Amino acid sequence: TVEVIVGCMVTTAANYNAAATQAGDCDYTGCTDASADNYNAAATLDDGSCVLGQAYYINQYATGAMSLDQAKAALQDLRMCREDTLNGVDSACEIIAITADIDPPMMDPADAYDTSSGAVIENVYDTLYRYEPSAAGNPVLVPRLATSHSISADGLTYTFTLRDDVYFSNGEAFTAEDVNYSWCRVLEYDSPDSGVSWILHETLAADCSGLNVNPDGTFSATLKSAYSAFIPTIAFWIGAVIDKGTCEANRVITYNATTNAVETDDHCNAYMHNNPIGTNAYVLGSYVEEQEIVLEPNWLYWESGNFNLNKITRSEVAEESTRVASLKNGDVDFGSVSVAQIGEVCDNTGTPTGITGNATLGTDCGPENSLTVALGALNTRPTCETDTDSDGEDDVCNAWMGNGSVRKALSQIYDYQTAIDDIYNGYAIPLYGPIPVGMPFVETQQQMFTYDLTAAEATLDAAGFTCDDHDSNTNTPCQRFGGDVLRMFYNTGNVQREENGALMAQNLDAVGIANTVTGIAWGDLLSRMFSTYNWDMIFMGWAPDYNDPDNYWFPFVASADAHGDVYNTGYNNSAVDALLIAAKTETDPTARAALYEQAHDLYMEEPSLIFQAQYLSYHVHSARVSMPKEVPPATIPWFNVDKT
Repeated sequence: TVEVIVGCMVTTAANYNAAATQAGDCDYTGCTDASADNYNAAATLDDGSCVLGQAYYINQYATGAMSLDQAKAALQDLRMCREDTLNGVDSACEIIAITADIDPPMMDPADAYDTSSGAVIENVYDTLYRYEPSAAGNPVLVPRLATSHSISADGLTYTFTLRDDVYFSNGEAFTAEDVNYSWCRVLEYDSPDSGVSWILHETLAADCSGLNVNPDGTFSATLKSAYSAFIPTIAFWIGAVIDKGTCEANRVITYNATTNAVETDDHCNAYMHNNPIGTNAYVLGSYVEEQEIVLEPNWLYWESGNFNLNKITRSEVAEESTRVASLKNGDVDFGSVSVAQIGEVCDNTGTPTGITGNATLGTDCGPENSLTVALGALNTRPTCETDTDSDGEDDVCNAWMGNGSVRKALSQIYDYQTAIDDIYNGYAIPLYGPIPVGMPFVETQQQMFTYDLTAAEATLDAAGFTCDDHDSNTNTPCQRFGGDVLRMFYNTGNVQREENGALMAQNLDAVGIANTVTGIAWGDLLSRMFSTYNWDMIFMGWAPDYNDPDNYWFPFVASADAHGDVYNTGYNNSAVDALLIAAKTETDPTARAALYEQAHDLYMEEPSLIFQAQYLSYHVHSARVSMPKEVPPATIPWFNVDKT
């Protein structure tokens, strides 16, 4: 007789029996924890080899097996940069940067519209989609808090499938309710300081009726009319998602004592500015106004991978020569440098496309795509910082700024080519209207203004603003506007804007317009522009929010009533509004081009902006820093930056 021995006959099994003659059960060793990075579905015996990674600790927190503090501590230990034990600029795990204006005047994405604020917001908050560089370096939209979306047959309803593994930095789970609440909040709060809400108002109903959380956990947005650039618009931080519960808990509402009607509602703006809470890679570590801002890792961040940087410190240094010296000496990783001094830290700076780093100094320099423009904002209804009639309102002054011919003359007084040659050192090209080169429909614009003081004088004379003896003294030059002073402002530390002010001042003097040029801190400049009318001209710039010409035309030129006028110039032309509204919804390229041409010709008869130039951009930083490819409509995503 033959003895039958039942046993595992698989040689790789833990209980392999060489004597077995009949197959039995086999045991396999490996990691049996399904949430571990190296989980082995075939394993029956845990061998203690489980690698407990990011997903494991997130799951432990999600199921209540770990407290928030325990999960954060475990994730910090797992994900933190450990390349060295050094601090500051010598550390491979820290970034030290200096710039002229670190101050974020508003860290709430619902009411922020400047790059200093964006540098914080885009690293703290996340959107459903965002721009990233393709293999060729071109900006493409990729899913973030959304995994995908579909569009209804009529092109109106966008339905988003959302990630289910995301937590805010305060430990609250991200859901479709948060998206719905965040977008509705933008529409209802209506960005009283910045006007940025126009981006959502142009496509969504103001009463939020187009926003819906669906039973299956998806989120839908139904537009007022079809708009092909909708996904690009919500990739800007106006589409950022905040935690509904935290906002509601810190929302400040005042009620009428008699009627109990709502009198004021800050929609938690004050709290969110001081306590930004998002789902992106970093959190606000500390902030000292006009001095320093620090970002630190959000250890709950959903994207897989460890952090290359444990700390990003940005300090404000107004003096450019100090920033340049710090970069040359290797004391910082980033130091903003204007074209006037770029030769100090880069080589081959003769042309924007030829710029390279300086190997001796250890700098990395190179050309970048840019859709950023330089502008002079012209106030159409200025006031003075006086209240002579004690009515609680600043007195109206310099009313002549409301005359379109005056603003047309100011566009003839600005010396475009000298600015390009001497102020921008050739790192700029002419700009003939709102749309920059590289953006669709730029061909709909033509050059309307050149530097021509004779033409400017004729324009002013024809409008009745002649140059007269304003002070009954024949020994003093004639003055226009009875000697009223045109007040120009720029942000201190921005050398190019300061030089633009000086250039404009000398040309205003030449045609008899008294003027002043004043430099103030960035936050103060924005406060003056957005919160007062106490200015006549402010030197500003514009970086793109999304890749469509509507991103320039509408905020620059449309009236505040149409949710435009982001520079608070007060410009209002109903005919221009109608053309821009029609252009943004027009799907036929030829018809859309015709609408922009009409708007251009009409607007340039009474401009509220001087279109100074379009930048030819470049990057400058330490060669120790490895940067992702540049994408125009975004700030630096620090999670993708490495340093050696």
